[in-house]
Amino acid sequence: MSTSPQSEVTIEGQLYSGQDSSRRHAILRSAAGVVLIDAGDTCLRLSPDDVEISPRIGNTPRYLHLPDDAVFETEDNAGVDHLAAQSRGGGGNRLLHRLENHLGLILAAVLITLATTGIAFVWGVPWTAQVVANALPDSVAEQVGKSTLGTLDNTWLEPSSLPELRQQSLQAHFRPLLKPVAGQDLEVVFRSSPAIGANAMALPDGTLIFTDDLVNLAGDDDELTAILAHEIGHVAHRHGMKGMVQSSLTFWLIVMMTGDLSAFSDATVAVPAVLMSLSYSRDMEREADTFALQTLKANDIDPIHFANIMERLLAAHGEGDAMETEGESNRWDSLEDMLSSHPVTGERIERFKQSP
Repeated sequence: MSTSPQSEVTIEGQLYSGQDSSRRHAILRSAAGVVLIDAGDTCLRLSPDDVEISPRIGNTPRYLHLPDDAVFETEDNAGVDHLAAQSRGGGGNRLLHRLENHLGLILAAVLITLATTGIAFVWGVPWTAQVVANALPDSVAEQVGKSTLGTLDNTWLEPSSLPELRQQSLQAHFRPLLKPVAGQDLEVVFRSSPAIGANAMALPDGTLIFTDDLVNLAGDDDELTAILAHEIGHVAHRHGMKGMVQSSLTFWLIVMMTGDLSAFSDATVAVPAVLMSLSYSRDMEREADTFALQTLKANDIDPIHFANIMERLLAAHGEGDAMETEGESNRWDSLEDMLSSHPVTGERIERFKQSP
């Protein structure tokens, strides 16, 4: 079996010696396993292994890296491809070029990238956040809770204006439910907040915040106990820590995708990142509702109290929207959506109404 000799390759380009920044017109010839570069006063005789060929990227100039930092530059991509075909490493470059110019593969790569990104955000981040949240020591939850309460007290929360006797009465009413859960002691605190309105929040360290508006909205203290049971459910399932970890993972994924680290030094990003942990997903709300139902039944409290206070919240929020201007409504609604740990839904209300 005979083999035909490799055909000669001739390429015109520019030679940079590597010793200075000057360039000279040169001609590269390759045949019989030898690469010759003639630049007039300089002639180089090299083996193919001495020449490192840059990958082809569209029709941009190619660079052949030579010994002693010399470089041969050319726009003759076809000639370089022919030269690469004669070298041992040329197959990979040719394959890469074909892949880069294959429209079907490009579209497939885009679809795979989008699908992978979507799966990471929709399922991967929540699952990882739950695993990490469960593995974190209780001391971390305590530190995060104190930091979050401090941030809220410096922004949207104010000291409670409820009479001291009223606060003491509610604390006594809540006491049977305030048993440690998930390694955290439970504590109820009262705050005033025109921005947040009637609301309750559970912090990762077991601090349970009730706003004055929520207390004044309740028609029965057992309605507040029902809300308390729901918030304890968030602590029991470590939803606060999961939300915090999930927010951090989401931001880091965005940073990895965009390469912009400066956002983490911006307070307008850091503060929402902390407060996002107070807004829970529908699955988290269902878990907290289940915990509340079990807790209310165990303490002989009718679950209808939860439905009643939720319906009253729904009515109160609707009346508030009608009284505000459009701009003010959008601003406060957005804040309440971010901070609310118990969004009002008909499905959840019916669940407590129908519970035996």
